[in-house]
Amino acid sequence: MAATRSLSLHAAGWRAGVATVDITPKTSLWMAGFAARTQPSQGTAMPLHAKALALEDARGQRLVVVTLDVLGVTAGMSDRIGAAVATRHRVSRDRLLLASSHTHSGPVVDTQLMVAYDVTPQQRRDVETYTATFEAQVVDVVGRALRSLAPATLHAGEGTATFAANRRVQYAANGPVDHRVPMLRVDVGGSPKAILFSYACHNTTLPASHVEWHGDYAGVAQAAIEAATPGLTALFMTGCGADANPNPRGTRENVQQHGEALAKAVRDTMGALSPVEGPTRAAMALVDLPFAAALTPDEWKQRFRLADPYVARHSRLMDEVRARDGALPMSQKMPVQVWRFGTSLTLVTLGGEVVVDYALRLRRDHPDDHVWPVGYANDVFGYVPSKRILDEGGYEGGGALLYYGRPGPFDATVEDRIFASLERLMGSTR
Repeated sequence: MAATRSLSLHAAGWRAGVATVDITPKTSLWMAGFAARTQPSQGTAMPLHAKALALEDARGQRLVVVTLDVLGVTAGMSDRIGAAVATRHRVSRDRLLLASSHTHSGPVVDTQLMVAYDVTPQQRRDVETYTATFEAQVVDVVGRALRSLAPATLHAGEGTATFAANRRVQYAANGPVDHRVPMLRVDVGGSPKAILFSYACHNTTLPASHVEWHGDYAGVAQAAIEAATPGLTALFMTGCGADANPNPRGTRENVQQHGEALAKAVRDTMGALSPVEGPTRAAMALVDLPFAAALTPDEWKQRFRLADPYVARHSRLMDEVRARDGALPMSQKMPVQVWRFGTSLTLVTLGGEVVVDYALRLRRDHPDDHVWPVGYANDVFGYVPSKRILDEGGYEGGGALLYYGRPGPFDATVEDRIFASLERLMGSTR
């Protein structure tokens, strides 16, 4: 049975609404996540969704979380969606969260990870068309969730699932993981209406040879939870699990096994959660993460053992950026966001593929804040290594940034910069 750590706090007045939209591409597109894929999608094994949960506290302050069955959104997508939501639905950007499941069986969006894929000009245009449709669907589903606001109660706590395993086995046989399953249950009319939950693990159970749309273990878990409780909407966010993979992985049986295990962790815990009080407070910032240096093609190959065609594609992209902008970027902007629910819960969201060290440090530094760490939020621009992983190197320590079209690895200050910004946000929302 899943272990439970409930938050013993008092309930407060809330209103809540939820809405869902099917975002499964209607045509074949290139799939996101695996550079080893050799063809675009070939049908649908499980539909993909965008789901919006709108919350309003007793002061009328609103928060909206949108969970997305995609690898992640880009900064451009986040900016466009955020501006449209602010204009059409009057939700400010700091109170909108775009949280991706990071499934590797969803569509490529915008220009994300284009170094990894062998796409034709027409396939790029198809991705652009889908991206525009996707953005419109997200803005619409936010509006539908807001229009359905009704009196509600909120309850929070966490369970445990154990299938995540640290994948950096070349550095440590048993690296750190975060097996907690934080969750927020929303009841309307005395019955569960929504359950928001997360887990810190890559959605990479299915292999690169899988070419059908699928939400991976997170999609299976959401479907299983909803099937067990009619009328309930399950919404998944990925935690800080950039260095964790499902174990075992590689088959449809594995993805079903992990999805059902996660669903069980949620079901076993969701009846024993504690009330959440308001008011809500929100803050958001962009942190500049400097690159250590721009690497030459030979340096990418030698330092990170990377090969063509990816290094050659990256080199061409860097030439295009220099021609367009006059120079390569010296830093990457990372969105960080803090939502406080009274003294009940603190949701901390981080952009990029964030390694587990960030979640462990957040909880260690803030033991009394009931911190819920979430990664892959608002902009998935590349891996975000800790000091430890930067020192160790490897894929998460810098090599993966080539596929994201960045000029080189991050420098040694990034962890300190991120936590300095988070400390300011945590303080401003108290």
